Amino acid sequence: MKPSKKRINKGLIVLNKGERIAVISLLTLIAILLAFSVFRPVIKLTKKERMAFHNLDSLIAVQEEALRKERYEAEKKTAPISVTEQKPESHKPKSNYHDSKPKQASQYAGNESKSYPKEVKSIPILDLNQADSTALVALPQIGEVMASRIHRYRSRLGGFVSMEQLYEIRGMDTARFEAIKPYIILEANEITKIKVNHDEFKALLRHPYLEYEQVKAIVNHRERKGLIKDWTQLKDIVGDVNPLLKEYVCY
Repeated sequence: MKPSKKRINKGLIVLNKGERIAVISLLTLIAILLAFSVFRPVIKLTKKERMAFHNLDSLIAVQEEALRKERYEAEKKTAPISVTEQKPESHKPKSNYHDSKPKQASQYAGNESKSYPKEVKSIPILDLNQADSTALVALPQIGEVMASRIHRYRSRLGGFVSMEQLYEIRGMDTARFEAIKPYIILEANEITKIKVNHDEFKALLRHPYLEYEQVKAIVNHRERKGLIKDWTQLKDIVGDVNPLLKEYVCY
């Protein structure tokens, strides 16, 4: 039977070399952990991380300021309106002199504080087939964009034959049409007509009431079968078309 490596010497346990190394390593590890807990290093943030924390703080501050303003506006709306007490009139001896002067002063003061109505700019009556974009802007609810659209569409049509044609323009609704209707008139003699038997393909295609296939049918007919005689023949060639096209064609 082999003797034990541990020897008891006067009540103390004597460890061998390997056991002493293990104990020393364990004590060293404990000392390192204690030192780390006591002298903990400060964590250094990168520039991006610091910027993120700064932005987060700013966002929180903005939200708090917005909430504070909302609460202030709510309290301001619900707060009762304070009525200032009128000051009692001073009792002064009345006389003819004192009666006349204050009345004149109050009269002038009233004239200064009186608010006069601003001069209302009159809206002109415009011929829808003659007014340019600058003049159309004077109409109610017509801005520069809508005025330009009206002018361009009139140019493509050759002139308006009905006020209701304004509804064909993008952005024109009932409210806007009713607002300008009292201030517009039409002159039918200003209509520029298209010559279905002589105008080129591009000139016919420019008219908003003719599609590509319809223009192609018109050109093919007059080249192969001869000139178009009247509206009935034209309608047979182009098929379904806006009835107002009849007002824009000549033969």
